[in-house]
Amino acid sequence: MRRFLLASTVWLCGAAAMAGSTPDFGRAVALAQDGQAGAAVAIFADLAQAGHRAAQVNLAVMLARGQGVPQDDQAAAYWAWRARLAGETRAMDVSDLLLNRLTEPARARLADRLLADLRARAEAGVTGQFVALGRVEAQLRSPARMEEAALWFTLGAAFEEPGGFALREVAMAGLEPKARLAVQERAGAEFAKWCAEMPTDARPESCGRAP
Repeated sequence: MRRFLLASTVWLCGAAAMAGSTPDFGRAVALAQDGQAGAAVAIFADLAQAGHRAAQVNLAVMLARGQGVPQDDQAAAYWAWRARLAGETRAMDVSDLLLNRLTEPARARLADRLLADLRARAEAGVTGQFVALGRVEAQLRSPARMEEAALWFTLGAAFEEPGGFALREVAMAGLEPKARLAVQERAGAEFAKWCAEMPTDARPESCGRAP
């Protein structure tokens, strides 16, 4: 069934995401269904840059298929993982499939690109980025960098991001006591630093409890 995934995902994300979406997204889906892939890709790309998760998945599929644009597995994997890390469940299967198409160096470049994007969003005060940073270190690195993942999950938990507490506990459970304490020490310093550097209007209440 997985081999048919890329052929069907664009329509799954079209029909399921239409309700409450933007008119441009609906137009892009219609163009794709009508065989005007190039025009559809252009719209999906604009929406993907703006953070539209279903558009990110569809863009990933069309890049992977080379539909309306030269085939590009690296770019496809990037957009699929952008959507997945933002909580788009429809990106899970396609992001896994695309990750398996990459070489180790390409996978490392993907992780670096996602980390840079997520850090920039966190610095701008966009919530929910610390858990995503930890997931990149745990899920995309080969081998996984669990101490770095534990650091980001610890910050996610401190900033009260959904899933941060549970992911921190899982990551910390696999560390030796010395490494665990080192992560906690780093997290304390990083927490104070992030609180100080975040825009005031975006600073979470937990910053007021920084030691």
